[in-house]
Amino acid sequence: MSEPPALPRRALRVRVYADADHRAQVLHWERAFAASLQRASEAVREPLRVTFELESARAWDRRGSEGALEPVVGALEALDAGEDVDLVVGLVSAPSAFSESQHELGFARVLGRHCVLRGISATVPAEARRHLEVSALLHEWAHTLGALHVREVRGWMSAKYGAAWTGFDARTLALLDAGLRHLPRARVELESQRAWARELRTVLQGMLGPAWEGPERDFLLAWTERVLAASVVLGPEGTPRSLTPEERQRLAEVIALEKAGRPELAAEALEPLALRHPHDERVQLLACYLAVHLTPALDATRARCERATARFPSEPSLRMNVALLHLHAGRFDAAQDSLLAARRNLEARTDAEPSLWADLAGLFLRAHGLTWAEEAAARAPGLAASATVLEQASRIRRQVALPARPDASTETRSAPASEHPVEPSREGALVREVFDIEALLHAGSSGPARERITTLALLYPESPSVALVQCELHLLKGRLAPARSACERVLAAREDAVQAHLLLGVLATNTRAHTRARAHLERVIALEPSRTEAWHLLAREYRGTKKLGPLKVRYREQFARDLP
Repeated sequence: MSEPPALPRRALRVRVYADADHRAQVLHWERAFAASLQRASEAVREPLRVTFELESARAWDRRGSEGALEPVVGALEALDAGEDVDLVVGLVSAPSAFSESQHELGFARVLGRHCVLRGISATVPAEARRHLEVSALLHEWAHTLGALHVREVRGWMSAKYGAAWTGFDARTLALLDAGLRHLPRARVELESQRAWARELRTVLQGMLGPAWEGPERDFLLAWTERVLAASVVLGPEGTPRSLTPEERQRLAEVIALEKAGRPELAAEALEPLALRHPHDERVQLLACYLAVHLTPALDATRARCERATARFPSEPSLRMNVALLHLHAGRFDAAQDSLLAARRNLEARTDAEPSLWADLAGLFLRAHGLTWAEEAAARAPGLAASATVLEQASRIRRQVALPARPDASTETRSAPASEHPVEPSREGALVREVFDIEALLHAGSSGPARERITTLALLYPESPSVALVQCELHLLKGRLAPARSACERVLAAREDAVQAHLLLGVLATNTRAHTRARAHLERVIALEPSRTEAWHLLAREYRGTKKLGPLKVRYREQFARDLP
């Protein structure tokens, strides 16, 4: 197998916290740690093409570090999830007695991004202290990339510290190289984490012999297996981190704030949980939802939701929230892709809530994917939201002369919809283009409208929707015969195309063809009573006749005001 390409040079961002005891023991501790970090950089610059960069040094409001260091790492993780840096280091007090055991000198979250280091007693000579600090830092940092202790090798990954030991062995360098190749994306993106797990497993399978055997190697291999079988991004332990009872209570309070109509306060209260628990599905789903509804235009909102979608790719609500962001920005193709992914997520569930299907239907409607909107609404029968989607989709179909669905009930059709098919994937683009062309025509921009109609006719040569905008353009230009011919082609395909009836009514009124005008305008009112322009035109047609009075009565019943 060919060797992977060399990594580009890269600076790893490090944030450090010093607890009260460490600050009391080490004068100018920030400067001391920065110098130690610089020496560590010099040690790994060539073999791994990385250096360490101090992002910030902060005081840590805690004290007392006697005993095991693992709980201290947990406290550091709770303090700062560290998602914006590569490594979070906690500095605690020096041990009462020097020990060569690395676990006494420091402790790291294997495959995580946190480690804790003890201070070094001032009684240790300066040169020895500097070597010890670098050795302990690199030892624990390597654990966060998956490095394991190496027996029978005198180097930084030995379980015991040695004053003369230095460097990583070749197998450990390959393992560290794998982590650096895929991190930090592998902590938040499923495919990146799987790629890291595959490469890590390959390296581990080559680590045979007594120097490598033991529970550490077994743990790492088991982690790679869990990652490759998982459908979500996993944490260092192989499972998403759980909320504490206090955090679960905080989440309940956030949900209550959102339901009470206070989303700003909810988002503010949720943010610490969202940073601390990047792998908790409920937390990240809610964080994305609140961000979408409060700040849809921010790049940070899109990044947050896409990051959550990568972690939880089977969650349909996240896909729908990402689609909503795309819709806000006018990225209809991207929105459509996200909505189709959400539909696949819902179809894979046997217990999907009907309300989720109704939500999906509403978003498909916003993207003008009418067939998909109708299909999703049909999966949630009886819900008011579904009924609204079906009603609005039917109205848009009539507006733009898009054929009705084959299983939809319509009043009259001269030709079955199958004679003028439009694939569901192309419906949205067609509907939006018709609306855009009509807006140009109403604004008097006939030149740009004509160019877009020509392009539309090439893309949808058999669509009645094209004939509809051609009719409107001809009418605007005073070409009455071509206008009439185009609109009649529309009605031949879809008799209830309300806009075609209105245009033919206008044309007939202007040519004093009163009988035809009245028939078309009455049909508009029957199809869509809210079209006030049809009422006004019909009132002109009925002026001086006995039908004007009944029309005024009908108008008053419809709009609760008199016909002008």
